[in-house]
Amino acid sequence: MHILIIDDDKNDRFMVTREMRREFSDVEVEEVGEPEEFEQALAAGRFDLTITDYQLRWTNGLEILRTLKQRFPERPVIMFTNTGTQEIAVEAMKSGLDDYILKSPKHLVRLSTTVRSVLERNETRRRANFYENRLQSLLDQLNVGVFRVIPDGRLLEVNSVFLRVLGLNSLDELQSIGGFSEIFSKAGDITPQQRRERELKLRKPDGSSIWVSVNETLNTNQGEPVIDGLLEDITGRKRAEESLKRYATRLRTLQELDRSILRAISPAGIAQAALAFTYPLLPCQLLDVMLFDLETQQATVLAVQSNEGIGCSIGESFSLQDFGDIETLQQNQALIIENLAEHPRLYRLQQRLFDQGIHFIMNVPVIAQGQLIGSLNVGAIQPRSLTDEDTDNAYEVANQLAIAIQQSRMREELHRYTEQLEELVSNRTQQLEEANSALEAFAYSISHDLQEPLRAMRGFATILLEEYDTALNSVGQDLLYRIASSVDRMDNLLVDLLAYSRLSRVDLPLQPINLNLLVRQVLTQLEPSLEEKQAQVTVAEPLLEVVGNYRTVEQIVTNLLTNSIKFVSAGVQPQVHVWSERRDASGALRERSVRLWVEDNGIGIQSQHYERIFGVFERLHSIEAYPGTGIGLAIVRKGIERMGGQVGMESEVGRGSRFWIELPEFIK
Repeated sequence: MHILIIDDDKNDRFMVTREMRREFSDVEVEEVGEPEEFEQALAAGRFDLTITDYQLRWTNGLEILRTLKQRFPERPVIMFTNTGTQEIAVEAMKSGLDDYILKSPKHLVRLSTTVRSVLERNETRRRANFYENRLQSLLDQLNVGVFRVIPDGRLLEVNSVFLRVLGLNSLDELQSIGGFSEIFSKAGDITPQQRRERELKLRKPDGSSIWVSVNETLNTNQGEPVIDGLLEDITGRKRAEESLKRYATRLRTLQELDRSILRAISPAGIAQAALAFTYPLLPCQLLDVMLFDLETQQATVLAVQSNEGIGCSIGESFSLQDFGDIETLQQNQALIIENLAEHPRLYRLQQRLFDQGIHFIMNVPVIAQGQLIGSLNVGAIQPRSLTDEDTDNAYEVANQLAIAIQQSRMREELHRYTEQLEELVSNRTQQLEEANSALEAFAYSISHDLQEPLRAMRGFATILLEEYDTALNSVGQDLLYRIASSVDRMDNLLVDLLAYSRLSRVDLPLQPINLNLLVRQVLTQLEPSLEEKQAQVTVAEPLLEVVGNYRTVEQIVTNLLTNSIKFVSAGVQPQVHVWSERRDASGALRERSVRLWVEDNGIGIQSQHYERIFGVFERLHSIEAYPGTGIGLAIVRKGIERMGGQVGMESEVGRGSRFWIELPEFIK
């Protein structure tokens, strides 16, 4: 078998090719991704079937279809696409498309089944054409029965083909049995120069049935009226027509089954839909689907379609030992008993069906991924009820059921895993939130409660320094000064820790903020420190306005400016530059934002420490070199994140750092 795959996406071609080679061991695949390759494939004409996309760079699937059908009308074409519409699908079917499948991972597994079905339909059409050609050939050779009869019904003459069609040896035999009178028209049934055409179903002497076409005209022979007629055996054509009708019904039913399978959610819903559409196709009184559990050796009725009072109930379970020959089903072979009354030994379930009036049974295996998962079971009151075509129909439905049930099980399992994962994530999130809340409450409580003894220590140290300094020698005074300094540092640490904890607990109402006014206010508050350090701060006004919490932004800017004038080398005058710029929406900010920069000429920071410095109590230098609590930048990050903004930095050792914060722009 040679398949032509037309798609300008090499990945899609690869997936289709892989699926074809997985399902058909003897397949040869020719891939077409460019118009030149399509022309070469047309010229060679070696393919048996074509799978094409609709949307192609150089053309579309309809044009491909029309070109193929014009050159090779008998070769099937399948459209596998995700860019078509219902109107396109209808137009394609009118142009001769054999099948239409949506391109998606879940439909890819159906492609091989569709290819098999299309090839079977093509073979059926080929056989039907063969019968029609044969009939035409017979007609060309005048293999037609000829007869003459007078209007009163008396037969005058027939040719040998007439007798052979009816299964007779002579005219005397025909007249002696007195049959086939319905072939000949009576007086009044036909008028002169008028042709009467009929198709009749006749029973031959051997008991078999045939279809014949009868064409008669009323003529005159030697002044007497006679009826001349032609009789043609059309049994082959009738059978082909019936076969095509059955196949069309089967195709419509299977298409409805496909749609029902896609709409169904549970395996039971899928199975019930399949039975509802399959039941009219088969000459049976019972149709059910059972699922097998090979570990527990149990069978469970999943769906039933039957005459009232026949078969098992939905949900009913029983042992596989009571079902039948499971080993035969595991080998992907149907278990067929033409007449239960003639079978020497019946399993318990077979005996139960026989007692209900069933004589014919067929168990078709339902196999998914090489494993037997159940069976499609057919029961009929009449023995030997099903033809080979009926068996093929049952197998095709069972194969579709296997795929659909397996997919439904996978969806249910995925849904179950998703729910478990969501529950686990929710529980873990709640535990983490509770732990963080407890930790923040603990930090706040500790920080707040420690301030009271610190105030007492500071008061007592001050009293000692003011009233008893002369009673202490120089060593004692130095130690007292050290205690007072440590108390101040501890107090600063607790203040910062309280501020950090407060950012996690309190609501931060947002409002428009004029950065010009805010930065000026911060610089006024820092004026003593700026004068002490002889720092030079320049602000590139006007600064853009942002949306945030005023107190929080004020604290953030204060921390950034304090660090900028603190972390400079000895003997270097701090130089700080502040400016703002507008930014497009990106990252966590889904609207236009403002980035505020604070640039210094300090000692700089190595790149491996960029993330570390935003942690609580993280320090890169000793307290003696650069005093501080180690919480300032942690407060910056926490505050910015609470307001929905971002923070970052750029730095080079020995050349200074540039810190930035980003908040939504206030649009007037």
